[in-house]
Amino acid sequence: MKKFRFRLARLLEVRRQAEKVRKQRLAAIQRDIERESAMLEELVACKDCILDELRIHGLKEALDIPGVIDCHYRLQVTDEHIRAQEAAIDALRQEESRKMRKVIIAGRDRKVVENLRSRAYAEYLEEGARLEQRFIDEIGLVQYMRKGGDEINERSVLG
Repeated sequence: MKKFRFRLARLLEVRRQAEKVRKQRLAAIQRDIERESAMLEELVACKDCILDELRIHGLKEALDIPGVIDCHYRLQVTDEHIRAQEAAIDALRQEESRKMRKVIIAGRDRKVVENLRSRAYAEYLEEGARLEQRFIDEIGLVQYMRKGGDEINERSVLG
């Protein structure tokens, strides 16, 4: 019997590669999200430092107006940077969601072809079992006929 060969093997390989590439792209987006989130955390920590500095300026006996104005300005700039960073993270999360859907679709497409391969392999095994059984039956029939076969059937055939 011939070796099993799946006709759609190339299609299956293409689908596997497509899924792999999409998973890699998803992982890259997730790394970007982690990096941007770390930057956001740094900005929030910087904002906390500026607020602490502003509190220190407020606790002094003599109010340091230029220092308070400087802290207020830096606080506004930091808040703008935080909002921009949050917007960037939201955009990356939306992109991550789109990439995740593509990965799911690619996985589903791959599984369809793998199921076809499984069915074809099961049919191949059944065909092999059927051929083997036919061969065994033929051997049994030849041995039966060599031993004389069924006496009644031979007389009825010979007449």
